[in-house]
Amino acid sequence: MLRLHYNENPHGVSDDLMKKALAAVRELPLQWYPDQELTQLKEVLGDYAEVNTDKLMIGNGSDDLIQLVLMSHLGKIQRVVIPVPTFGMYRVTAKILGLEVVEIPLTSDFELDVERIEQEVAEVPSAVFICWPNNPTGNYFADYNVEQVLETDARLVVIDEAYYEFGGRTKTHLTNSDSRVVVLRTLSKALGVAALRIGYLIAHSAKVDEMKKARQPYNLSLPSQKMAEVFVRHADEQLETVSDLLRGRKLMRRDISSIEGLTALPSEASFFLVKVNPDEFGLDAAGIYRQLHKRDIWVRYFDSLPDYLRISVGLPQDSSQLIEQLKKIRKEVLKG
Repeated sequence: MLRLHYNENPHGVSDDLMKKALAAVRELPLQWYPDQELTQLKEVLGDYAEVNTDKLMIGNGSDDLIQLVLMSHLGKIQRVVIPVPTFGMYRVTAKILGLEVVEIPLTSDFELDVERIEQEVAEVPSAVFICWPNNPTGNYFADYNVEQVLETDARLVVIDEAYYEFGGRTKTHLTNSDSRVVVLRTLSKALGVAALRIGYLIAHSAKVDEMKKARQPYNLSLPSQKMAEVFVRHADEQLETVSDLLRGRKLMRRDISSIEGLTALPSEASFFLVKVNPDEFGLDAAGIYRQLHKRDIWVRYFDSLPDYLRISVGLPQDSSQLIEQLKKIRKEVLKG
């Protein structure tokens, strides 16, 4: 199976780094509960993210933190406003918690419709989620549009920077002066340890204190904490794989765009969209998705983006296999 659908870092971690991580957990006292405050992991994450530890909260992946953020604001917000298409867990979590969800389509150039957002948050107390760069479109929303969202009546603005290391831009500075802003980050993407389920958020220290009231006391196991410490301390080594993926992204986009009927869009993340012209390729995006699936190649198709496929950046051999199969599919369709 070729995994090009979850935006994982296919490089994983090196054998040497894995040995260090395993050595860190080999003799842990598992009979005791772990540190509730995750003190040591906060220290290394604070150094990595260049923020004070009192502005950090760590969770069992970003999904856990999305839930925690919303739970800590129950009674303060009634509506969650989500520009779409975007990461689906914002909607899922809000619905589970009984909050109203309003989805606002992006503009034709994948930008925020700030006027619609402003209208929705003005009606009832609301939270706004912004994925930056956005998943699945891969673009950063314009700074002035994000700033305009912050000028609305939104009670909470969550900026998800899951792909921060691939684009290099951040809004964490906003948390210094605006207690409504919460920035989400993860170790799952760039650092290549998705199986550990480590996410963290950055917010004003007063906001962190407020959200602590909704956090489970032992929301991250001691082995996970200790392994994460090792991986964050050696983040420079892991970020070398990000450089490899960025080069791979450029080559994959070039090679896919060389196939008639396919255009790979620019991206600031570990994936990119491919626009499909069915008249030139012979199949629409859904048809290509099904054909790749039959060949055990997994990409993403979204009903909300019927003309596009989302493809994660893979290893060079993954890219070669994908390109080969796309060419075969087109040839078979046109011949038939």
